[in-house]
Amino acid sequence: MSKEFKAPFIKAKASDHSIMRDVLIALMPVSVMAVVHFGIKSLIMMILGVASAVFFEYAYQRVKKKDITIKDLSAAVTGLLMALSLPANAPLWLVVFGTAVAILLIKQLPGGIGKNTFNPAVFSRVLIKILFSPLITDWVQPGTDAVSTATPLSFIGDGAEAVPAAAPSFYDAFMGNIGGNIGETVKWAIILGFAYLVIRKVISFWVPVSVLAGLFLTMLLFGESDPFFGLYHVITGTAMFAAVFMVTDYTSGPLNKKARIYYALLIGILTGVLRYGFALPGGVGIAILIMNLLAPLLDSYCTPRVFGHRGRILPITPPLRR
Repeated sequence: MSKEFKAPFIKAKASDHSIMRDVLIALMPVSVMAVVHFGIKSLIMMILGVASAVFFEYAYQRVKKKDITIKDLSAAVTGLLMALSLPANAPLWLVVFGTAVAILLIKQLPGGIGKNTFNPAVFSRVLIKILFSPLITDWVQPGTDAVSTATPLSFIGDGAEAVPAAAPSFYDAFMGNIGGNIGETVKWAIILGFAYLVIRKVISFWVPVSVLAGLFLTMLLFGESDPFFGLYHVITGTAMFAAVFMVTDYTSGPLNKKARIYYALLIGILTGVLRYGFALPGGVGIAILIMNLLAPLLDSYCTPRVFGHRGRILPITPPLRR
């Protein structure tokens, strides 16, 4: 009897495990600088985020009698992103709450990795901001004294058209000498992670660049064509961190290469609009969730017409989008 072969027939070295491993490696510079700038509490948050995410995934799959998939490291990535998306003074139980929502509600309930419509870490972070905003908006200055401070976005959001003199300097914003979520402040560390993922061919160079280009051009429009105002928006807030580590998520974004560029560009534009017009300095999370919903539509629009057929290929249903 001949051996049965099943699709897909294209063999590739990349796997869920290798991709997630590379993402974890890319997050190491950001994670190290989080500890350097915000202290041991940041390390505890990251360990708790990873451990709780892995636990929730294991427990759910064990109870539901599903295959245990924690070895693919996707839960670990979600847990680490969740922790890095919170400020250093966030209560530890909030990290666990965030990973529970991300893993159980957004990832596992729809069927597991590859079947979730929304990015788990982004959805959970936005939900936390809606439910527990006072607990995660009392930012602290980097250092051991945990002095409360404002983030740069508080100076340039909500209708601002220029960077005021009281705002942190461009240098401080780039180097991370500002308040904010523990993973978003040190921009050069994010760029190191970005470079690693591009070199490893885990992500496309153009997706994060398109997000930041969309944000820059939008703020250039709102900022009376001042390039410094647009660039200041690019290096402040969660935009750069999200562009590299969240917008590039395989599952919640489009499959088509052209669609991914449109998707990323629209996220950047929406982020700028939300920052400027709706008093939402952290609008990148909402922008990503909106575009998560529109990703299948972009795929459908950008899919080329099959030779010999009048119409395009039917859009791929969410359970198969991976």
